[in-house]
Amino acid sequence: MDEIWLQVLMALMAGCAGAGVVLAVRRRPVAKVAEEPEPAPEPLPQREPDGWGPFVQHCEQAVLRASRAVEAMSSQQARNRLLTVVRRMDAELPNLRVLAELGRGLGTTSRDVEIAGRVREELAEVEKRFGAVTGEVLELVEDPDPERVGELRGRFPLLRPISAVLPEPVS
Repeated sequence: MDEIWLQVLMALMAGCAGAGVVLAVRRRPVAKVAEEPEPAPEPLPQREPDGWGPFVQHCEQAVLRASRAVEAMSSQQARNRLLTVVRRMDAELPNLRVLAELGRGLGTTSRDVEIAGRVREELAEVEKRFGAVTGEVLELVEDPDPERVGELRGRFPLLRPISAVLPEPVS
């Protein structure tokens, strides 16, 4: 019986010694071989801040907020009425993107600067209109009123035609 305890004690001591060696080796810093330093990653090209994108993004976010709120409604009839408003908002986003692209593509001539100002004003107004409609949709989610939904649908389109934003062509 003494032999078994002696073997267990020896195995325990050997295991502890082995664990100590493994820990010592792991903590020891590895000597680096004379290697070339790692090249620094190439910096990303710096782009100019886009003054046109935020208008579109805010309108897209407004549509998304309204859509999520409407989809969470329990009344199918009220949800369908409000979905018509959200779909109308979503249908205007492509025209909004075109207007922002027009603004991006303008140069620095006096005529282009004038057009850019008009486009920027229109985008700012549309951003406000999208926010206002989204606010009303969120109110109607809480208290559905068919008459108010009808009035809200009557406000569309939120975006004026591009021809109304641009100045008359010069002959």
